[in-house]
This record gives sequence, structure tokens and C-alpha cells, in this order.
Amino acid sequence: MAFKSDVVFEEIKERIQTDKEMVKKVGTSFRMTIAGADGSTKVWTIDAKSDTPYVGDDASRPVEIEINIKDSDFIAIAAGKLKPDQAFMQGKMKLKGNIAKAMKLRTILDPKMLKAKL
Repeated sequence: MAFKSDVVFEEIKERIQTDKEMVKKVGTSFRMTIAGADGSTKVWTIDAKSDTPYVGDDASRPVEIEINIKDSDFIAIAAGKLKPDQAFMQGKMKLKGNIAKAMKLRTILDPKMLKAKL
């Protein structure tokens, strides 16, 4: 199954390679397990903590924050239609790790930067 969120992660990958200020501001690492409508899952790792920022499907990399979310809810967050804290409070996003650090996801998922891709 194709995940709609793939396009968002490709944009994040591009930005994390070029926007050193964003990487410095985020300074943490995430593993996101995205659930498709058919029950399939895809794992993305975002590392904005190491000297060499990384976005990809390497699930073995150590991370500080683990997030589980449906593909459709992730797209809603990326499009600015759903705030990450609302998704968490509504049970649409499961989180393991430091909540304050997890909120830095907002910096990565800037809807203004991603709108053209969605």
C-alpha cells in the first residue's frame, strides 16, 4: 500500500539536509510508525540530533521519541488541519518518550513548508 505520508517524509528529508537551523532547533530523534487504512504499517526515523541528520526507514537507529499514528491523521497534522497536541489528547497519536521534546515535531511539520506537497 502507498502511504500518503511518504511525500511528507520525503520533504522532511530534503529540509533536514539543508536547514541546519531547523535541525539545531529540533535537536531530538523520532521513530514514527504510520498505520495505513488496510492495517499495514511503515516506519520512518527522523534524527535531528546527530551530527549527520537522517530521515529514512532504518528502524534500528536509537531514538528519543516513538510515535504511532494513522496515515490520515499524520497528513492532517502536516496540512495544519490537526494540531499534534490535539491528536495526542484525542488518542489519535500514541507517544512514548519526553512530551516536551515530542512537541518539537511542530518545527519539522511546518504546514507552510509542506502545503505545496499535499
